[in-house]
Amino acid sequence: MGRDGFISYSHKRDKDLAQALQRGLHALARPWTRRPVLNVFRDTTSLSANHDLWSSILTELERSRYFIYLASPLAAESRWVRKEIEFWLGNRPLDRFLIAVSDGTVAWDVERNDFDWERTDALPSTLRGKFPTEPLWVDLTQIRELGHFSLRQADFRDAVATLAAPMHGRTKDELDSRDIRERRIATRLRRGAITGLALLLVTSLAAGGFAWQQRGEALARARVSASQALAARSLELADTDPRKAAQFALYAEQVEPTGESAQALAQAVEANGSVVRHFQGGKDELADFRGAGTAPQSHVAMSRDGGTLAYYSDLGDRLVHLYDIRADRELRSLPTDGGLAQNGSAPLLSRDGHTLALEAAYNRIEIWDVRQARRLRTIKASRGEDLGEAGKRLRSFALSGDGRWTAATYYAPAPARQELLLGIWDTRTGKPLFQGAAGSEHVALVFQDGDERLVAVDAAARSTRLYDLTSRRWVKGLAIPGLATKDGVLHAAEGNPRRALVGSYEQKSSSELWDLVAGRRLARAVTGPLPNAALPADNPDMVVGSHGNAVVLYDAALRRGSTLGAFTWGVTSVAASGDGRWVAAASGDGAVSLYSTLKASASDAKTPKDIQFTRDGRLAYRSSREEKRTELWFVAEGQDGLRRLGGIPRAVNAQDGAIAVNRNGTRVALYEDNGALSLWDPRTGRRVDWTLRYDRTPRLSSAGLYFLADDVHVVSESSEGILTIDTRTWDVSAVVGEKGDYGLLGLSGDRQTLAAADESLGDIVVWRWSAEESRFRQTRTAAASGTSTRLLGVAVSHAGEKVATVDADSRITILDIGTGHVVTSSVGAGQGLASVFFSRDARLLAQPFGGGEDSGIGFWDTATGDALGTWSLAAQGAAGPDMPVEVVQAPDGGILSLGQDGSLVRRQLGASEWRATLCSLVAEPLPKEDYDRYLSDLDVTAPCPSR
Repeated sequence: MGRDGFISYSHKRDKDLAQALQRGLHALARPWTRRPVLNVFRDTTSLSANHDLWSSILTELERSRYFIYLASPLAAESRWVRKEIEFWLGNRPLDRFLIAVSDGTVAWDVERNDFDWERTDALPSTLRGKFPTEPLWVDLTQIRELGHFSLRQADFRDAVATLAAPMHGRTKDELDSRDIRERRIATRLRRGAITGLALLLVTSLAAGGFAWQQRGEALARARVSASQALAARSLELADTDPRKAAQFALYAEQVEPTGESAQALAQAVEANGSVVRHFQGGKDELADFRGAGTAPQSHVAMSRDGGTLAYYSDLGDRLVHLYDIRADRELRSLPTDGGLAQNGSAPLLSRDGHTLALEAAYNRIEIWDVRQARRLRTIKASRGEDLGEAGKRLRSFALSGDGRWTAATYYAPAPARQELLLGIWDTRTGKPLFQGAAGSEHVALVFQDGDERLVAVDAAARSTRLYDLTSRRWVKGLAIPGLATKDGVLHAAEGNPRRALVGSYEQKSSSELWDLVAGRRLARAVTGPLPNAALPADNPDMVVGSHGNAVVLYDAALRRGSTLGAFTWGVTSVAASGDGRWVAAASGDGAVSLYSTLKASASDAKTPKDIQFTRDGRLAYRSSREEKRTELWFVAEGQDGLRRLGGIPRAVNAQDGAIAVNRNGTRVALYEDNGALSLWDPRTGRRVDWTLRYDRTPRLSSAGLYFLADDVHVVSESSEGILTIDTRTWDVSAVVGEKGDYGLLGLSGDRQTLAAADESLGDIVVWRWSAEESRFRQTRTAAASGTSTRLLGVAVSHAGEKVATVDADSRITILDIGTGHVVTSSVGAGQGLASVFFSRDARLLAQPFGGGEDSGIGFWDTATGDALGTWSLAAQGAAGPDMPVEVVQAPDGGILSLGQDGSLVRRQLGASEWRATLCSLVAEPLPKEDYDRYLSDLDVTAPCPSR
């Protein structure tokens, strides 16, 4: 069914007016026996939950007969309104374009037969010259100011009638007369109905309860729909703007936890995997900045020791914000007296972060004491206010690592023309060491640590000059014939001119790494545009660069590596600590983020070589058959990594043996391939009591060995069934006899629920440990319902609520132990994958898959079996090019894997954990415009506590 009208308006200003206008158009001249004659579209009431917002709006535009534009200066600047108008101009008749002015000015120039664009500010420029005659428009400015939004008020009624008349195909007088007639009929009938309504009071009260129930169901459906729409939007933004993706995911989970919201949380955590903190989001204010001379700028700077971050944006409060990275706290901000120099250089920090130099307006350099937030002095390079626009900023800018010297190239007034100079100053006194000719505009400056020198690189002349800060004179430089031309952008490592990058703005350009001291090219590669870069001075194997809206790592050969993060707008500035651990970036819309290149690792300590984990992830061990010894490490909860327990003088055969540890790491049970089961104290390396030999009990299996919750009993599978063994007395009791091939065991995280699966038939049996009786009691039986009866793995949730099995086709069966309900995943992640892990709350299931660069973790909804997306493990989890990923469940419910560099990688698993992670990165509420678009009719509190 088509629409009669489409209302386009500014959400920031005219939401109430648009709602009243839609209501008035529906009500005017409506017969009392019928629904509204007109069907008018307004996005916040007529639009269903859909992640593809523009596609939905486009569909409504195509269905509408008339376009009603609520004109105002804010609407004229809205990119959504502009897109709607541009579509109508290109695809729909112009004589059905109606204008209702809510704010600002609209004036028609009769002589030019067009709007008077010098006075008109409520219309977008896209309407310039589009109307051959003056279009129909009404003035609602006074109505909006007075709040006259009822048809009982004459001025609002007249305006609505003016807009509705062409849509009804009647004159305004005919429409008004019809409306009065219908209202009189309705009034008479209303009076007669009052008596009848009184008789129906009792019935109405009964129906009210039912209506309240229906309202609750409708509200629940609305919350689910909003959650799904927010989740879809989050997934769309995950690769291009992780910060916004996190916000949408958090609100999707907040409004209603769904499978889609869990998927959005997972992908947002993955997209923000390297993020330490998002300091501020982007601003939708770029339309206020036009032209090269007024382009908004956003900068970041970082001290070489990685302790201090500085950031600034024209789109923010125009303060230089300071952040102590190590202490995770904001420092006092620095005022800028209206902002930094337009199109100027980024602020510069000394090596220890105690001194900051920034470029102020008109070729001035301000020196600040960061710890005291005090301006020490201002160095005036030249009278920039007397120069043309291009000369009012520094051409290049540098600060020595100790903060003692600063240098810049700049223009200065001269009798004939502007003169390009190079200056060097003592930051302690503000006095110049040198001021003279700079050479060309394409000079880059870098101080050289240790040698007390300033290197001036002239890209146009392809040469360097050296200034000795001790003797205060220029010494012989170096010709570099192969250096890129003046069109390149040069970035040098702080204090280390032996590492400099020449990038470019061109799409298919090459970038080069140079040693400017030796005049030698180090590397060259086709990287595409690389206008912003940072070279960690103490890490020769890393280059940080911007590629469009992404922050990317490159190696020493300029091969592209991982992406740290991305923004909606292009990256304008990047900075890195000397060791490359910390990276900061800013985007064109003012967003600023801090990243850690090591964040994925649980600790800086490397894990021992050839380490293995037990199935429950509680114990790490390295065994040597030659030395007949096994080294042991306890896997701590949280982010503490591994804690060494000691060792035992026995080797563990992972194929035929098994090992388990109790909760506090004081006892280790070892099953050896010779059939002996023994108990050890890993702290002393001594055996506790005596050993249970295989000739006294059925031979155990390597399928699994677990300590139970009492830290006394262990459970394992044997050739004669599943057994529990009391390690104090070595008494053996059967959980289930040899009937069935229960070769797969899984134990819950609380060590009280045991599940066994028949590998051949697919049968599942579940038991619960009874501490009073010191035995297992059977609680549930079921059958796996995948596509193959041959099972490869079984897992139990932490508190024993659910069991999951994996069959030979990698399909997952999930059993709800309490209800007996079974669901099956629709697809498998890949053949031969036996491991699955539950989140702590049993809401999600994780399944490792693949190997090498194709490795990852898939997520599943345990309530429905639906797939919820994947995480890639290519950069950290893969053990080799084609080897499968070794991933185990962490004791706290997360996921453990080994990084390629030997670091222990711990990932959180679960919606509540992901929510806490994202709130620590971006705690700010959803912007009002986005909230109104998705949640205007719902009451939703902010998902994160304010910082």
